[in-house]
Amino acid sequence: MLQMIREDTRLREYCHHEISDAGVKVNVDERLRADEYIGIKVDDCYAGLRGGMSPKSVDFIVVVDCECNSYVLYILELKGVKRPTSTKDIQEKFDTTINHFMSEEFAAIFLNDRFRYKDIKLYLVTTAYAKAVKMGSFERFLAVRDKTNRKDSLLYDSSLSDKSYRFRGKICRIQREVPPNPLIRKIT
Repeated sequence: MLQMIREDTRLREYCHHEISDAGVKVNVDERLRADEYIGIKVDDCYAGLRGGMSPKSVDFIVVVDCECNSYVLYILELKGVKRPTSTKDIQEKFDTTINHFMSEEFAAIFLNDRFRYKDIKLYLVTTAYAKAVKMGSFERFLAVRDKTNRKDSLLYDSSLSDKSYRFRGKICRIQREVPPNPLIRKIT
């Protein structure tokens, strides 16, 4: 799959090994070699294919080779903002990426039966949750918030993860995280 991505003339210039956008960077496991993963800058690719007129889409699809034609996909929207963005807007970006970019535009790669997906992870990685950023994890932030029984429903819109996405037999939900999480890694 990685070879197909690297050789595709429409994708080649949008392939990266540093996963960053809008001042937000996601870490890659230091044990991963450059030939074991690739990040596709989806929104830039759409803009390039359509001459600037691009649909809403996520920032990156990161494909990690887990060996024996098995892969893990990280589908990432990176937001360097002070306030949470619209749930509808975020969901639309994931919809377009999964239902058009992966399932139509580049179906020969992402729907290819030769390749199996060990996991597909959807993430909104954002700096909008200042307390979570300070704690280093959105999950830790929620645990502390829940323990103290503080309600901040404006900051945490649970409806983001209510919508499920289906791709290649896997059902996925958008998870929130703060940079430099999640760690892009191989699943064995």
